[in-house]
Amino acid sequence: MDAEPVFEGTDLMAEYDGSFVPRLRYVEAHPVELDGASQMGGPSFLLSDPTGLAANSITVSGPALFIISQFDGTNTLDAVRDAFAARFGQPIGSEQLVELVNGLRQARFLAGEEFEAYYAGLVAEYRAAPTRVMRSAADLGLEVDTGRVLDEMLAAAPTEDLPAGRVVGLVAPHLDYPRGRECYSAAYSVLRERRCPERVVILGTNHFGRSTSVVATGKDFETPLGVTACDTAFIEALEARCGDLRREEYDHAREHSIELQLLICQHIWGAGAFRMAAVLCPDPCGPTGTAPIDGDGVDLRAFAAALHEVVAGDETDTLVIAGADLSHIGPQFGDDRVIDDTFRSEVKMRDGEALLHLGENQPEDFVAKVAREQNPTRVCSAGCIATAMWTLPDADVRVLRYHQAVDEAGHVGVTCAAAVFLA
Repeated sequence: MDAEPVFEGTDLMAEYDGSFVPRLRYVEAHPVELDGASQMGGPSFLLSDPTGLAANSITVSGPALFIISQFDGTNTLDAVRDAFAARFGQPIGSEQLVELVNGLRQARFLAGEEFEAYYAGLVAEYRAAPTRVMRSAADLGLEVDTGRVLDEMLAAAPTEDLPAGRVVGLVAPHLDYPRGRECYSAAYSVLRERRCPERVVILGTNHFGRSTSVVATGKDFETPLGVTACDTAFIEALEARCGDLRREEYDHAREHSIELQLLICQHIWGAGAFRMAAVLCPDPCGPTGTAPIDGDGVDLRAFAAALHEVVAGDETDTLVIAGADLSHIGPQFGDDRVIDDTFRSEVKMRDGEALLHLGENQPEDFVAKVAREQNPTRVCSAGCIATAMWTLPDADVRVLRYHQAVDEAGHVGVTCAAAVFLA
């Protein structure tokens, strides 16, 4: 295993303890090619944390990966040693096991009190910061001149035949701007003539966080265009109806689906012209439906009911935006085929069937259509789209645009749509 720096506060194992029961956090393993042979021969693997909570990665051999796979919270180190000997026909030394456990601890890959203390420090730092600061512009597909890029993107949409009526909601992508340009342009062009709302509720997708429930944050958001204040009273009104929404608010720290929408709203109206409420919505297409998979937190349907009640119950001019992508296809996402014209047509048909229900403002049918056959195209944002529909049940919904962003090699594709909710 490659050497890693020892992180301050990490309680390393001084000597072998056969009764120790390690539990691995969720990490991803990808094969890598290294110069020279890896330990004990065979391929090597790069372990990384998809949540970003652990910033460092480590490289391990195939046999080491087997050992790590046994760290499920039920096996003692003695049991792991026995499993290794049975699998490889030779023993694993105590020093090697200690080194592996310590490496995982250093990388923050092991669950338990030690990691929870580290995580609590991250949460405290997030909450103490004056604002939640946007990631770098380059990560979002922006050049240095943010205003010019957004102007050009919004100007690309046709100005004729825009829907009539007061805009109360949008569906727009959370792809980076270059790949999602067509649908960003179509969605946000309908705001050209809309007066600035007093409140913008942005519903996003929780790509990296720990919670399987609804997650709001009380932080003000800062972008290169300025700071937009959180509508804290609005968040509190929601929590009074459905329960704590901010317990896992650190999930917002790396999430991009909110900030991509906010930046365009700031560009159109000015960062200080409105207040915002940022909420991450879980996937309702799994076996537990709208209930949290781990049973911990607020049910998505209960949150949507509270959101509808609060939005409908006051006179504050509110715009609801779902920052939503649709299908994720190609070998990079686990498909065993490259994205050719036939594959694209199949995905377009499947997405189109779901979008018909969006256009009819039928959230139950929309979720059912996405979830059928266990959501094989990996639509990631059914939760925030359905929540927008549940929140605005009387709105007239128009689907404006559909787009597939596919790389030249056909290895990765993400689809998206633009839609408007009209009162």
